[in-house]
Amino acid sequence: MRSRFLLTVSVSAVLAGFGLTACGSDDSADPPKAAGSATVSAAPTTGRSTTPTSDPSASSISSTSSPSGAPSDPAGSSSAKCRATELKWTITRLGSGGGDGTADAPNAELVAVNSGSRGCTLAGYPKLEFHQGKGPQATGVGKGSPAAVTLGPGKGAVIALRYSEMNGKGPDSGNCNPLVTAGAAEVTAPGGGAAVRVPVVDQGGKPAEVTVCGQEVRMSPPLAR
Repeated sequence: MRSRFLLTVSVSAVLAGFGLTACGSDDSADPPKAAGSATVSAAPTTGRSTTPTSDPSASSISSTSSPSGAPSDPAGSSSAKCRATELKWTITRLGSGGGDGTADAPNAELVAVNSGSRGCTLAGYPKLEFHQGKGPQATGVGKGSPAAVTLGPGKGAVIALRYSEMNGKGPDSGNCNPLVTAGAAEVTAPGGGAAVRVPVVDQGGKPAEVTVCGQEVRMSPPLAR
C-alpha cells in the first residue's frame, strides 16, 4: 500500500514538472520576436548614415544669389538713364556763318547738362519744338538711333541744330513758308517727362531769336562736351 502511494505521488510530480516546462516554453515564445526587434534598432550602423546632410549646392545658391528686390541699378550708376529733372537745357544761336564757318555749319546748339548728383546716360534724341505764338511751329528731327552719352555730374552733351534761314543758307531759304520766329523752344528729354521752356540766347548769353524757314530743324546725334 505504501509503495503504491509513493508511485502515485512520483507520477503526479513528474506530470506536474512537465506542465511547468510546457508553461515555461509558452511564456518564452514571444521574447525572440521582441529580442530580434531590439537587435535591429540597437545594431551599429556600418553603411550609410541616417543623419541628414546639408546640400552643398543649396548652400552655394543661397550664398551667391542676390536678395529679392535688390536694385539692378545703384543710385550712383552711370548706366541709369538721365531723368528729365536732372537735365538743364540751353539753346545758343550761333553767328551767321555758323559755328565753324563751313557750308554745313550748325545754326544753333542745344546743350543738355547733368545738374544732378549722380552720373547718368543720355540715350536718344530729345523732342524739340519752336512755336510762333499759336501759329506755325518747327520741329526737331534726328536720324537713326544715336549712341548713348554718359554724363557725369556737371557734364554736358551738345546737339547741333541746322535749319534754313530766310535769304540765307539751307534748302528752304528761298521759299520761306512757313516762317517761324521764336525766342524759346519746348524741350522734352529722351524717354519722356514734362516739357520745359528753354530760352534762346546768343553766344554772349543775351536773349535772342531763331528764324526758321520751313517746319524742320535737323538735329545731329548728341556728343559729349
